[in-house]
Amino acid sequence: MAALLKKRALAEYSQVIQEEAPKPIKKLRLVQRPPEPEIQLNLQGLSSHDALQALLKFEGSLPVTSASLGPVIRGLLEHYAREKEAVVRGKIACLLGRLSKIPGISADSLAEELITLLGKEESQKAKSQLISGLSVIGQSAASHKTLHKQLVNIAIQNLTSDSHHIRSSCLHLIGHLESHDLSKGDNKDAEVTDAQKLLENFFQDQDSRVRSSAFEALLTLHERGVKLDESLYKAAWEALNDDYEGVRLVAIQIVWVLSHLYPESLVPVPNSDEELRLVDDGFVKICNMINDISVKVRTKAASLLGSLHLVSARFLEQTLDKKLMSNMRRKKTASERAKDNYSSGVWSTGQKWADDAPKEELDPESINLMNIGACGVFVHGLEDEFSEVRNCTLDSMCELASQNPAFALLCQDSIADMFNDEIESVRLNAINSLKKLSQHLELREDQLDIMLGVLQDFSYVSRESLRDMLCEMKFATKECLNTCVVALLDNLRRYPEDRLNIWKCMQYLGKNCANLALPLMPEFLCLHPYFDTPEPEMDDPAYISILVLVFNAAAGNRTALPMFQEHTWRHFTYLRDSIPEMVPDLQNVESSVVLVEDKAPEEKSDQAATFIKSTVEKLSDLHSLDTTTAKQLLETAVRDLQRVTELDTNTSASAECICLFLQSQLLITQLMSQHAYILTGSVTVSNLNVLVDKVLNLTNRLQTLFLGLGNNDLSLIKQTELKALTFRLGSTLANSQELATQMKAQDVYTNYLNGLQKFLSSLDSHTDSCTSYLMSEIMNLKSNQLSTVQNVLHSALKLVRPVACPLLNKVRKAYGVIHEPAKMSDNPIKFTAGLTTAVLLVADIENVAGIENVRIQVKYPDTTVALTIPPSHDVRKRSALGHRLTTNVLLSHGHWSESCTVEIGLVVLASSAAKTKFKTKSASNTEEDNNVIELCKPVKVLISPKPHKR
Repeated sequence: MAALLKKRALAEYSQVIQEEAPKPIKKLRLVQRPPEPEIQLNLQGLSSHDALQALLKFEGSLPVTSASLGPVIRGLLEHYAREKEAVVRGKIACLLGRLSKIPGISADSLAEELITLLGKEESQKAKSQLISGLSVIGQSAASHKTLHKQLVNIAIQNLTSDSHHIRSSCLHLIGHLESHDLSKGDNKDAEVTDAQKLLENFFQDQDSRVRSSAFEALLTLHERGVKLDESLYKAAWEALNDDYEGVRLVAIQIVWVLSHLYPESLVPVPNSDEELRLVDDGFVKICNMINDISVKVRTKAASLLGSLHLVSARFLEQTLDKKLMSNMRRKKTASERAKDNYSSGVWSTGQKWADDAPKEELDPESINLMNIGACGVFVHGLEDEFSEVRNCTLDSMCELASQNPAFALLCQDSIADMFNDEIESVRLNAINSLKKLSQHLELREDQLDIMLGVLQDFSYVSRESLRDMLCEMKFATKECLNTCVVALLDNLRRYPEDRLNIWKCMQYLGKNCANLALPLMPEFLCLHPYFDTPEPEMDDPAYISILVLVFNAAAGNRTALPMFQEHTWRHFTYLRDSIPEMVPDLQNVESSVVLVEDKAPEEKSDQAATFIKSTVEKLSDLHSLDTTTAKQLLETAVRDLQRVTELDTNTSASAECICLFLQSQLLITQLMSQHAYILTGSVTVSNLNVLVDKVLNLTNRLQTLFLGLGNNDLSLIKQTELKALTFRLGSTLANSQELATQMKAQDVYTNYLNGLQKFLSSLDSHTDSCTSYLMSEIMNLKSNQLSTVQNVLHSALKLVRPVACPLLNKVRKAYGVIHEPAKMSDNPIKFTAGLTTAVLLVADIENVAGIENVRIQVKYPDTTVALTIPPSHDVRKRSALGHRLTTNVLLSHGHWSESCTVEIGLVVLASSAAKTKFKTKSASNTEEDNNVIELCKPVKVLISPKPHKR
């Protein structure tokens, strides 16, 4: 028994209890903010004029965040009681309302003070400002319903005032503070209706500003979620005939709101027994305002029409029905006459008597010269003298036509006529509108005659927009396609710099109009049934344009392939190698086999992604390998990833990102090999700085050019920067003999380490042993403890190890493509030395989050570099992260003895500040000095500054 108990006791005491490791204590850093300056506003003893100036100066300093506003508010209230001028009292009331928005100000007490002052005030303007201040206080206290009810009651009591200022301020307050939450139980709808009826009483006020405020209060109620009553519709459309522009402007919006709230409700037609849907009647009422005398009203009416999607088709079709009268017969527009000629196919021959006589005779008594309702409203809008109205009309037509294919066909001629508008923005709007409706339309030959005239426009943006539209359109006949091709070739002759975009347009024309291009093949390729035509020159951009069209058309039509001559196949091979993105891959072309969809790119992308993943997985144990083995693995991985970047475009961004990071780790291994020389101080500072600069340049490119990096990826990049800077500081402390240089280098390093610690703590990411050691040791040392800092750095450098980047996210690389100038010409650009010349720059910028950081870089032959900010109006946004830059680059230089090349490129400002902080004295005037990173390879432009002629 004793042995059993002993055995049991030994078993109990032999249990192993594993305690959890204590969690690291999170250090809190208390930052003492500098005290905010005390705000003072002393109005004692000032005259009314001086007090007003002081109040205006104080108003200019708002908003403030100080909590010491109590004395200021008391001083304002005291000065209000003794001020005699109403203007100054009104300014004080306005300031008190603005101060109520500052956190910490009691809205209740301030509202009570203003209510007390309102009861004693006699000036109408001051009363108006007090009510406006109460409105601001009520809006700042959004959840204080009791205060809102009190303020609304005060506003209702003051609505009987003779001053239009007071009535307008009261209506403004009711619109912002009245709500259905004020009523409880069954009276909710009744009280809301009462509030709207109260506002409706002021629709017929004698002052136009009060009428406008009443309608604005209704709009404010609607924006705050209060449903407007249908009975307001009659008063709203009657207000459309008001003499005051502001009333009509707000009344249009009320009609528009009610048309959306009650679209199927029936309203009676004046002087008739007929009833119309409210949305149709509201559409007609808004259409009538297109003929208003005010530009603002016409613009507002034209912009609101497009959102009324529920309007009936018969009213919608009337918007394009405008009859022009001349000599008691209907007069057709130019587009209508061209359409009739196109549909008939014949012209007047003169052989038959009166075959061109007027076909439509009208009775003078049956003519009504008044445009009624929606008739011709869009025609009037497109013929308006102000471009704002024409643009809004185009927008509304496009929006309604996108919802109704039948209406889109009717709009086609009207939109095409706007291609001849004298304002460029209107032409661009018409082009983009027709492009949006491309799925519903077919272009006729008479319409193309109008549209293709834009290709002769001096504006590059207009020409490019039209070519982009032609890429999406369908053509009715082969003559349309032939006319379009001829116009594009003429465009190429006039503006040779458009060749890339013209080739792109030809590519889409061939794809979309393959059947129409087939009968035109002999003419395009200059084929003759009996004679052998000469071989065209491949240097001719016009011939390349034709070939791009023909090859893309032949890709979808097997019948076209036998028409190709021997030299055509040779030219196909040449273009397939030079511009593969525009020429399709015709497989087995010699045996005339039709194009087969190539699925290899998708398979290549999958294989490339798998290879990248396996390469990263092989480097997962990189930190535990010795330096020689790690260096060999990194060199192999970098070489493989560089090849993947060249082969596959879909995964090139991820492959290049990992490749750059591994190159930085390869440089870190080279720095590790010089660790022993750093300890003895025998390493050459210049050689080490070169390696460190390369690491910083790589990490800077990673942070600037690639979007989509995760927290872990950014953490590894930042820690790589820290390792490189640690090597530089260790070399500086070991080799520099100047104490000031050593102390300055340590201070800069400590500041960088502080910023890195905040950055890593915000990401909540893992840190390696070297980073953790530096943060725990360096942060507690002072700048005069250089020997201790040097010992800490030497210990930290022993912990440096290369690491691999997992890169779990799919990244995008920022880049730019310069289209113009495309290549260097043999003919230099000549200009007078000392003056300037302009060079057109057309480029696409992709995947740049901050387009404001993009710069245009010009490098002259004398090594001078100029950075210019492109004008914001020259940058057009094409997608979420894509932009098109079309601008003129100004070049200027002194006299040269002979022509030289100037490099024009696109760069982006670097996101990391590590390079600028740790720049060495030996750095030259290079890309690193400018702290910019290239987005694309620069293009060379040959220029020749000439001396002045006497």
